[in-house]
Amino acid sequence: MNSYKNIAKSSGIIGLVQVFQIVFGLIRNKAIAILVGAQGFGIWGLYNTYIEMVSQISILGLDQSGVRQIAKNSDNKNYLYKCIYIFKQTILVVSILSTILSILFSKSISKAIFNSEDYYIGVIIASFVILFNGISKGQRSILNGLHDIKGLAISQIVGAIIGSIVAIIAVYLFGINGIPMFIFAVGLSLVGSTWWFVRKLNIKKEVPSIVEYKSELKKLISLGLGFGIAGIIASIMTYFSRLYLTNTFNIEAVGIYQASWTISNLYIGTILSAMGVDLMPRLAKVSDDNKEINRLVNEQMELGMLVASIGVVAILVFSPIILNLLYSKEFLVGTTIIRWQVLGVSLRVLAFPFSYAIMAKGKSVIYITVQSIFWIGEFLLLVLFSKLFGFDGLGINYFIGYIGYFLMSLFACVKIFNYHPSIYLQKITLISYLFIGGAFFLCIYTPQKISISIGLLLLITHVLIIYFQLKRKMNIDILFKFKRGKKIE
Repeated sequence: MNSYKNIAKSSGIIGLVQVFQIVFGLIRNKAIAILVGAQGFGIWGLYNTYIEMVSQISILGLDQSGVRQIAKNSDNKNYLYKCIYIFKQTILVVSILSTILSILFSKSISKAIFNSEDYYIGVIIASFVILFNGISKGQRSILNGLHDIKGLAISQIVGAIIGSIVAIIAVYLFGINGIPMFIFAVGLSLVGSTWWFVRKLNIKKEVPSIVEYKSELKKLISLGLGFGIAGIIASIMTYFSRLYLTNTFNIEAVGIYQASWTISNLYIGTILSAMGVDLMPRLAKVSDDNKEINRLVNEQMELGMLVASIGVVAILVFSPIILNLLYSKEFLVGTTIIRWQVLGVSLRVLAFPFSYAIMAKGKSVIYITVQSIFWIGEFLLLVLFSKLFGFDGLGINYFIGYIGYFLMSLFACVKIFNYHPSIYLQKITLISYLFIGGAFFLCIYTPQKISISIGLLLLITHVLIIYFQLKRKMNIDILFKFKRGKKIE
């Protein structure tokens, strides 16, 4: 199996899980949009942003470092059980402490988020999701580290289904007041589903010595710190941006911006999440070989750009239809925001392997620096463009921010391992951005009916080019299942 096929196969099952989660997530979003409108969606966005921020802060990247440590010690059963015990206890303790603090300061948090203490009961209910997130992330790390991909996939699918059903019922019965229960239900369902599959692994309880506990805890924290700090900064700046939008415009604007951001990140985020599971271990194994790292990064970017560019062009062309379908007509004012945001998101495909390569080389300070500059800069650009152009300026900040992020990451990788793009990557990138740029200007400067009609032809042409590139260059036939008698080699 060639390297491209290996990337595609390894990413397939994780991508399938992501699709299921997205589908049921969109069903939940549609329910909120219909039942409580943009205001309710804005309230959900503020609750959700706060919970994600605190959850990110509380675990400090332990979920990601846990996967590596568990996988690394999987052949030594005695120490593996001790490693899992330390990992679970650490995740549990920090999650409980964060939950208690959130409950104790619920009135102040409500005041900070909603400019009113009236939401403090909702903050208390939602605070338990901090605990649920910590436990479920820890359990997913165990499944991932022990290579129980089937259990990992099914647990997340089951959690998404159950959580969606309960959440829709809660919002239907209680309206806006049911939003905290909706968030609570989704978090609890993920804990239950992941707990069941971890339990089936029959992991023995092995209590480590104090020396072993300190040693393993140090490793977990040092490995996760780079991802953790960057994640914390991203969550904090996301929180500040939503808060700024609330104060500058209104809570409906937060809902529209959140919906636009979700759609623009939907497709590419799924691809990158799936590919990320396979990329980091492969990079870590060859971290001392700059030539091999260069090859892996280029291959990841080549395949990623081919697959992702299709979604970028589709979102550019069909963004008003997608907004109306997934949310409601009330959200159509976010069409231009999506189009600017998805231009920025397209650059994530190129910058994503750079970030993993930087961490694989152990350059966590550089990784944190690049991430910090991007998220802080993106927020400052949001403020700038909103002041210059008002609501119509939202989304431009995302595109400009990602240009800077890509250039910073590229410069860092050139310095760290002498990165240079392959000729094939340059060709793919040029072709992809000709179609992406064409679709963008078509949608901005022509009437909607014309842009959708011509855009559809543009998308079909682009898909055909991508299909033949995947088949001829990478030996990946995405239509093989529809061809009678065709078998995977």
